[in-house]
Amino acid sequence: MFIAGLGFVIIVLSFVLKGLNNQTPEHINLNAAAWTARVVGALMVLGGILAASIVIVPAGNKAVLLRFGAAIGSLDEGIHLITPGVDSTLLMEIRTRKEESKATAASRDLQTVTTSLALNFHVDPVKVAKIYRNVGTEYTSRIIDPAVQESVKTVTAKYTAEELIKNRSQVKAEVEQDITSRLKAYDILVEPSGLSITNFDFSPEFNKAIEQKQVAQQEAEKQKYVLQQAELQKQTEVTKAEGTAQAAKLNAESLRAQGSSLVIAREWIEKWDGHLPSVYGSGGGGMIFDLSSLMKEGGVQAGSSGR
Repeated sequence: MFIAGLGFVIIVLSFVLKGLNNQTPEHINLNAAAWTARVVGALMVLGGILAASIVIVPAGNKAVLLRFGAAIGSLDEGIHLITPGVDSTLLMEIRTRKEESKATAASRDLQTVTTSLALNFHVDPVKVAKIYRNVGTEYTSRIIDPAVQESVKTVTAKYTAEELIKNRSQVKAEVEQDITSRLKAYDILVEPSGLSITNFDFSPEFNKAIEQKQVAQQEAEKQKYVLQQAELQKQTEVTKAEGTAQAAKLNAESLRAQGSSLVIAREWIEKWDGHLPSVYGSGGGGMIFDLSSLMKEGGVQAGSSGR
C-alpha cells in the first residue's frame, strides 16, 4: 500500500502544478509536467492496489487471514487475492520443527537430574487461525517449553536416579506420552517417536558413587572368575587323584590274581636293556631271585594257559 499512497501523493502534486501554471509567465508551461505526474501517480496507485491484493504463501507455510486484525481463517500454499486495506495475512510454518530444551527435576530418591531433550513437532495445519488467536506465534516459549518441563518433572519423580538410567526407553515413552497429551490441547502435534532424550546429567557426588559401584561390580566379577578357576582346578585334581587310585586298585587286583612275581617280571621286561639283572642278598648270601628263572616260569605258565 506504500506505492499506492505515494502514487496518490503524486496525483495531488499534479493538480498543484496545474494551479501554479496559471500564475507563471507564458514562457513557462507546467501543464506537461502536471499531466505526466498525474499519469505516473495513477499507475502507482493501481499497481500498489494490485500488489496489495496478491498474497503468495510459500511451501511449508499457511497464512492466517486477518480482517481488521481479527483472525477469520487461513490460506493454503500458492497465490491468493485479498481486499487491500481490509485484509492482511500472517505466515505460520507448518513443517516439522525441532525444539531442544533442558529440564531439571528431582528423582524419587531426591537426586537432582538434568535431562536434555529434543522434540519434533508441527502445528495442526487446519487450525493455524485458532492457534494464532489463542496463543500467537510464540507458542514454543509459551506452550512447548513449559509442557516439556512439567512432563519431565512428573515422570522423573516416579523413578530413582539409577532406574532412570536402566529404564531409559520406558522413561522416554512416558515423557513423550505426557508431552503429546499436553500439546494436543493447543493443536500442536508431536511427531511419531518425536522425542529424544539425549542425556541424563546427575550431580558429581552421584556420578562418583556410580563409578565406585561399577568398580566394585567389576572386582566382584573378577573374584567370581578366580573362584571358578580354583573350583575347576580342584575338580581336575580330584579327577586325577581318582584316576590314580583306580589304577592302583587295578594293579593290586592284578597282583592278587596272577602273582606278584609275574607282575614284577613283566615290568622288568618292559624296561629291559638287554642285560639280565640279578639281585643278591647282603653278605654274599646268594641270589634273592633270578630274572631268567622267572621268565622261564612265566613262559611255562603262559604255555600251559595257551593249552
